[in-house]
Amino acid sequence: MSKKDVFALGFMIFALFFGAGNLIFPPELGALAGTEFFPAMLGFIVTGVGLPLTGLIAVAWVGGGISTLANPLPKFVGALLTFALYVAIGPFFGIPRTSVVTYELGVAPFLNGPSQTTLLISSSLFFLVTLYLVLKPGKLLDIIGRFITPLLLLALATLSISSILKPLSAVQSPHSSYNGFTDAFIQGFLQGYLTLDALGALVFGVIVLHTLHARGLKSRKVQLKTVTQAGLIAALSLTLVYTGLGFIGRNSFGAVGMIDGPSLLQQYAESTFGTIGLMILGVAILLACLTTSVGLVTAFSEYMMSLSTRLTLPLTGTITTVLGFLISIVGLDALLAIAVPVLMFLYPIVIVLIGLTFIRSLLKKPSFVYRATLSITALFSLLTALHTLKVLPDPVVTVYSALPLSDKSLAWLLPALIIFFISSSIRHDSSDSIPEKRIG
Repeated sequence: MSKKDVFALGFMIFALFFGAGNLIFPPELGALAGTEFFPAMLGFIVTGVGLPLTGLIAVAWVGGGISTLANPLPKFVGALLTFALYVAIGPFFGIPRTSVVTYELGVAPFLNGPSQTTLLISSSLFFLVTLYLVLKPGKLLDIIGRFITPLLLLALATLSISSILKPLSAVQSPHSSYNGFTDAFIQGFLQGYLTLDALGALVFGVIVLHTLHARGLKSRKVQLKTVTQAGLIAALSLTLVYTGLGFIGRNSFGAVGMIDGPSLLQQYAESTFGTIGLMILGVAILLACLTTSVGLVTAFSEYMMSLSTRLTLPLTGTITTVLGFLISIVGLDALLAIAVPVLMFLYPIVIVLIGLTFIRSLLKKPSFVYRATLSITALFSLLTALHTLKVLPDPVVTVYSALPLSDKSLAWLLPALIIFFISSSIRHDSSDSIPEKRIG
């Protein structure tokens, strides 16, 4: 691919990642962090940019999505994990969230007030356009990478740069949970979970590989090199945009007085540019959410097709968009309340799985290490999710609260590291039967 094509691919990857959560969480983070903005944003970038980029490269490294990454695990575990991942970032939460955020930030500000009727109309039109673009897979790179993304970046740059040059208020003191470098970093790290991008990387990576294959790039080494180059372009773009959006929240909170991302963005856009500002914001939101919706529907549709040869893209695409539409009518707050515990469970598992992928060839018994490390990660992640839902019995809560880093929702980290080092240091007489598929 030419340099121009690589940049177009990088912009396509950026657009696939940059969706609903990427718009609403950085401003909120900036408002809460205040004077501790930079460590909080650094933590957010680790999980919101670094992990997705690593996941994307991991997919190119093994030449497949999450099912390939999970090869050392029992087949039923890999299948269950794949299903949970696709459902979580697909019709369960990721897809409907794109439509709901588009409505709340891009449509509702121009109405007398939000209503169920206008939400239904907005979601219907949004998913009709999504389905049209999904059924034009050969044009995905041209439509998104060369046209939509530059417009999106221009709209976001206009809002972000103006917030730095014309802040609405002085920077406020940080929220108590962000007080200090370490606390601010960890809070930003956890906020990055909500973007879904580390999970999305494992499915978007497959879309990128399909795009490269359609362009005639069938060599695995060439694919890895191209994905890495394009991924770095996307990562740099994400970092700049997140930081700019964070500045909007940081420099507006004192005047707006609300910490939720949608309110901060709306108030800043309207206060600074009036109706034109709301229109710029609406365009940015529509483009960001539409591209992510197209990527997620495409990924979930292809996953469904992999389960049966009788299924076709028009059928699976229609089913997926209908499911996304039905769930989208419950509203953003309800979606977030349901999604947070699920992400607290899934994210650590994906983090560990991505990390193990790059050292698989160095392990004496990959299947043993994978099973031991991921089992303990899943156990402690489940405890964190149940603790978030407040359904654990009091004795279990007492034990859980005594675990290292449990107050930071990172109780899984130390046990996972301990089990990894123990399992990887145990001698094994038999060689591993899992074929090594890495490049290099």
